[in-house]
Amino acid sequence: MEILNNQPNTVEIDMLMKKLISYFPYGNINKIKLECLKNLFNRFEFIKDHMNIIGERVMFTKNLIMEEVTPPPQYEVWPIHTNKSIVFLSEIMKISFNEAQNFLIQMREELPEQAEKMYTVYIVNHEPIGVVLPHIEPRTDKEGRIFWIGIHPRFLGTKLGKNLHTIGLYRLKNEFKANSYLGITKIDNHAMKKVMISNNCLQNENTLISLEYISEK
Repeated sequence: MEILNNQPNTVEIDMLMKKLISYFPYGNINKIKLECLKNLFNRFEFIKDHMNIIGERVMFTKNLIMEEVTPPPQYEVWPIHTNKSIVFLSEIMKISFNEAQNFLIQMREELPEQAEKMYTVYIVNHEPIGVVLPHIEPRTDKEGRIFWIGIHPRFLGTKLGKNLHTIGLYRLKNEFKANSYLGITKIDNHAMKKVMISNNCLQNENTLISLEYISEK
């Protein structure tokens, strides 16, 4: 669950989490995760006392209606089910073929209407350099996000991350018709923060904290 609204019904959410956790002894679920704005955390009585903070992330935004996006470098959209796509992603993520395949299957389950057009490959001199996966976040007012982004290990340190991110923003604005962009990354991911700043994204003053509850059963 993700709470990005500055004015949610904290009492209702708190009660919902309490009720959900009370069902754990009777079901197969033993873990639940929640993300919320840091300034909301102390307003949750139950959540504050029963869930552990396991991470913190920063948020960047960009108005895609009002602001122009730099014309992108060359890119291609690959189908997500081919061996070529899975192998390339596994090399970038440094994981096995099966793990990369499962990642794409999960992406398709979460975004069934968008997954087949998300796999975007940055091309330099006819060679694939990196992958960016833009999409519209469901149940939002055309809020654009990036499901994942990464440069192939052979090209790390070449300062091509800005170009890859530019491709994602361009597709969000011109092909996915996004009104805005929300980028979220770990608070210590300085390289990604630098990329978003270089593409004129604005950092939110508030941070997003990740919470977790694990049943002891």
